[in-house]
Amino acid sequence: MTSIELADRNLRLALLDETYTDRVGDYYWLSSLLEEYSAYQTSAGGPAWHDLHQRLGIDHLPQFEDFLLTLPLTSEDLAQVTNLCLDGDREIYQLYPGWWHFGRHFSITSLDGIGQCTELIHLDLNSIVEACSLAPLAPLTRLRNLRVDALDQHCDLDAIVALPALRELVVVNKTIADADDEWSRVMSALRARGVSVRGW
Repeated sequence: MTSIELADRNLRLALLDETYTDRVGDYYWLSSLLEEYSAYQTSAGGPAWHDLHQRLGIDHLPQFEDFLLTLPLTSEDLAQVTNLCLDGDREIYQLYPGWWHFGRHFSITSLDGIGQCTELIHLDLNSIVEACSLAPLAPLTRLRNLRVDALDQHCDLDAIVALPALRELVVVNKTIADADDEWSRVMSALRARGVSVRGW
């Protein structure tokens, strides 16, 4: 199995968190990586595992972050993802405690590659996804539920209209978004197709 590449390192980290949480069967999956980190440390050096693990949630750990980005993420991994919420509630973000106060270190600015989550049914583009193109959602032919924040000012909104399996769209902050007219057009087109649409 060949590890896939993603344009956005933070999307990769979020998808690593999703797949490893499922693989390990525990939200707190970072503590399971002793063997992988030891192999990495042999070639790349860095702090001892015990030191890093003790500092999780306390200090920014760029060495651990660099290590995580070397973990394999395959198309088979992504094909197992059915539910994805891209918000700040992930164990992986303990690498940078309080990151949302320090330049949004883990913000996602490109969704390129998300189409490899071929079985994705529920997608929440929450607070961690900044303004980007929604065109990469086009391959998500099984996507049924989508939640988007209109304040994030995404472009290529027509990609949502073309999603064949979409049954529900929730657009938050629509009433105060600059692109309100564009969202209104998209929402009307989806309603005409029988999709349940909510916006506020």
